[in-house]
Amino acid sequence: MTGFLSDTIKRIAAAGHEIAAGGFKHEDVSELARAEEQARLSLTTEILTKAAGRRPSGWFGLPRSGDPFAVGTLSENTVDLLLEAGYSYLGNGLSDDIPHYWVSDFAARRSILTLPYYYHFDDQFFLLFPKKGTGLEHADALFANWVAEFNAQYRRGRFFNMVLHPSAVGWCNRIKLLEDFFEHMDRAPNLWNPTSGDCAAYWAKAYPASMTLKLEESIWQDYPGSRS
Repeated sequence: MTGFLSDTIKRIAAAGHEIAAGGFKHEDVSELARAEEQARLSLTTEILTKAAGRRPSGWFGLPRSGDPFAVGTLSENTVDLLLEAGYSYLGNGLSDDIPHYWVSDFAARRSILTLPYYYHFDDQFFLLFPKKGTGLEHADALFANWVAEFNAQYRRGRFFNMVLHPSAVGWCNRIKLLEDFFEHMDRAPNLWNPTSGDCAAYWAKAYPASMTLKLEESIWQDYPGSRS
């Protein structure tokens, strides 16, 4: 990691932002041997700890093999490796719109706290597709999604998150929409805007797995060739 990048990360962390971890090189780990995935996870943790001055507590990745836009994918070993490495939460869960527990071992009740993620609020899927250079974008649809979901979740006292990429949202017309959305959120009283780590820490204390994780045998039956 270059000195400039390391200094930038340190300044971001010093300003109160959280530095979380993700795939080492946006790689697909689903075909890696467990030891190799563990080595890459450890290297990622080491690099970020040195750059940010603190150890990351969250890991972001999606269960989408072969997808270069998924931050870094997951394998059947990822959750167990994160738990062994001392991570407290996984940042991309598609199973609920509130924090929940991703179970890696049903019998042992082994799980990791997971924060919600949805493609509907991720800027790259609206601002980078179709392919760059076509002049086509869907910033207005993304803005409408942000506002509608925030309003709905705010009324319920629930969780809202969004994903931003400087290369996607960092254009003048798009930044204006982002600023408009932030102003919309600012008008909501009693809004809590924590880091992912703070949110995960609150949820783990208020709704610990030992009290709230109630598992039942799945009705799902696996079949050859399925993607389960």
